[in-house]
Amino acid sequence: MISKPNNIANKGIIFAGCSFTWGQGLYYYSNLETLQEPPPDQFDPSMLRRSHIKFMEANRYPRMVANHFNTYEYVFYDNGGSNEGAVDYWKRCFIGNPVETFDQGRVPIQNLNHNEVSWVVFQLTQWQRDTFTFSYKNQKNINGEFQKFTISFNKTWTTPWNNMWAEHCVFNNIDVDKWMNDFIEHKVLMNVKNFLEDLESKGIKTAIFTWPDEFVNYIRKDSWLNDRFITFDYKNQNFSSIEKLMGEGAMHSKPPLSPELTIKWDEENFEVTPKDHHPSLQCHKVMADNVINFIEKRKAI
Repeated sequence: MISKPNNIANKGIIFAGCSFTWGQGLYYYSNLETLQEPPPDQFDPSMLRRSHIKFMEANRYPRMVANHFNTYEYVFYDNGGSNEGAVDYWKRCFIGNPVETFDQGRVPIQNLNHNEVSWVVFQLTQWQRDTFTFSYKNQKNINGEFQKFTISFNKTWTTPWNNMWAEHCVFNNIDVDKWMNDFIEHKVLMNVKNFLEDLESKGIKTAIFTWPDEFVNYIRKDSWLNDRFITFDYKNQNFSSIEKLMGEGAMHSKPPLSPELTIKWDEENFEVTPKDHHPSLQCHKVMADNVINFIEKRKAI
């Protein structure tokens, strides 16, 4: 047995989420001469150098939280993602491969043991990114089976998926508003909850917060999720989501009430702001402070 310097295991913290957790746009604060900016609200990884990535990793909220607890963070290696994608990825990291490897899509799988992780902090992203399966007018394939299509809801806004989805709803007498409510509550959110419950059964504490405010009512209805729900205190107000924290208009064309929380509106740090609507450096500090406060309170229980 390896001797221990103390009787407390130094376990890491997993931060699951999308670009808000990955830290898109934080590299603009580095002021490096090698920075390049893609067209507004686009992401071009070919424009990022290793120095940009390292600055971003050192200044995003997962690092701030990990530093506070004198530990280390695990974050998905790439930008963006869906809720179901985050669940699937971190599940694969716990499968127990003897070495770190790659899946068939060349995604690096981090080899983790449940005994090496103290917390999983899950940031919800847009529910429209998750997928669902439907059949088009009950058409059958060459094997006589109903032909199935699996897409994200985002794709239903584009042709030909828009027409196919609309016709599917009419053909099956689907109330789209009810379908969306059921999809968010029973498919998207329950998938995340089941994942977090499994982690807790293996000794890992969990917490959840959301970027889109649409999730809040569903979380509040679920006592288990609500007990692990992180909200955000800022300027003597409490905000239920990052969307509300950043403010109305932050993702669009008008300055929000707290412009310093969005890169595009952060005129305190930029003479000419990058045209990126992601959380600013200050916003990451606010997220970190509130995650830290949540964990600190739970450690005392």
